[in-house]
Amino acid sequence: MDIGEGLEDKFNEVVDDFMQNAIAKESDISIPQVNSSFMYTMACYAARYYAIKSENESVDLESFIKEHTEFFESSIRSGIEYYTTDEENS
Repeated sequence: MDIGEGLEDKFNEVVDDFMQNAIAKESDISIPQVNSSFMYTMACYAARYYAIKSENESVDLESFIKEHTEFFESSIRSGIEYYTTDEENS
């Protein structure tokens, strides 16, 4: 899932909004609960996207799930690398 040219700023804006919202919730509930809530939100949004997309074209559910699972796993790895590298934290 690549970001098209011209959409990177909007992508980063959405990411920043989600991050700020998650950080704001940390004081109300635990970090694992915030993390679980946002992961569930991503899964629900992906399901919504699948439902909309499948109305207009034939979409293989198993392929869709595999693609998004790989994307979520890659995103988690990237986030962990970002927040745990010495370069980013210094």
